[in-house]
Amino acid sequence: MKRILFVDDVPAVLGALRKLLHAERGRWRTCFAAGGEEALERLAEAPVDVIVSDMRMSGMDGVSLLERVRDRYPDVIRIVLTGYSDTKAVARASAVAHRWVLKPCPWEDLRSLLERSCALQDLLESEALRRTVGGLGTLPAAPRTYHALTEALSDPDVELERLASIVEQDIGMTSRVLQFVNSAYFGFAQRVTGIEAAIVALGRNPLRHLALTFEVFAGFRGGPEAQGFSFDDLEAHALLTARLARRLVTETEQANSAFAAGLLHDAGRLVLMSKMPEAYGDALRHAQARGIALHQAEKELLGADHAEVGAYLLGIWGLPHAIVEPVAFHHTPARFGAGAPVMEAVGHADALAHEARPVGPPGVIVVAPEQMERLDRAAQAKEWRELAAREKEKE
Repeated sequence: MKRILFVDDVPAVLGALRKLLHAERGRWRTCFAAGGEEALERLAEAPVDVIVSDMRMSGMDGVSLLERVRDRYPDVIRIVLTGYSDTKAVARASAVAHRWVLKPCPWEDLRSLLERSCALQDLLESEALRRTVGGLGTLPAAPRTYHALTEALSDPDVELERLASIVEQDIGMTSRVLQFVNSAYFGFAQRVTGIEAAIVALGRNPLRHLALTFEVFAGFRGGPEAQGFSFDDLEAHALLTARLARRLVTETEQANSAFAAGLLHDAGRLVLMSKMPEAYGDALRHAQARGIALHQAEKELLGADHAEVGAYLLGIWGLPHAIVEPVAFHHTPARFGAGAPVMEAVGHADALAHEARPVGPPGVIVVAPEQMERLDRAAQAKEWRELAAREKEKE
């Protein structure tokens, strides 16, 4: 049973949480701390799986607490729940928290977040996944440029010149970013020729996510390719999925997460193709022979599918759970229903992108039938398919 620690220095808030969580006592064990120091005492007494902390507390504030939790208990999922939404507070929180939630948060939303956090932790700790990843050999190192950009962007006042200098350290990445900005997708009347102008055109977070994706694909390109897949096709599919996913949600931060998760949703496929080419070829043939979805064949033969492997890798690299979750469950977003809009957006975008631009060996089911059925049942299915066709034409 998962153990969740709630931290707040306002007794009334802890009292309200106790009351709400009473109905969940059959599946979660909950404990409460009236401040940072007491929370550290609770953690020393018994391990927890998730910690949910207020931001501004007397004595030790939430960021200082979560910094210590990160250093001492790195496996604990860290969530900030606060009523302060200024830019600098968000930047500080995002540096140490997996999730950042603004008060007042409806109980259904908080419960859904806790459910998804626990499910992701179960997934990344599964024995089958560890066996699969253990057979991969050395996993790729975390992309350096992505982390340099992440560190720079933690300063809300960071200047464009600093961001540009980070990207320009990699000539190949610079050319790919400029190529993307000047594609038909943006439709600018004049070409963008400078990286600072590209940052303005893309937006800072999309730039960071694009940089990560380009590094990931560059790291795998040149290795073996599974039959029917190519790195170029997978990268084109990733970009189309990302653009569609961003359009399927309306809230800005969710759109940023959907874009990033769309870019990286098939990172696990790159890992399996490059590290286990023979075994992955067997999975392809198994899927074709049995007429089942490829991710199901991966699970049956390898013990984990590419979505889980990708999420594991991104989790090791320290990416936020808002990105790791949709990657992990992009073939099964229905598991979480309407409470997971980014997951739903990435799942639908993946299916739409495969429809508009098929990727994979002939005769192999890349998108599960239930995923396509869920798309067909959506009220906006026709509108989304028209959007996918338009986005495909921009390539």
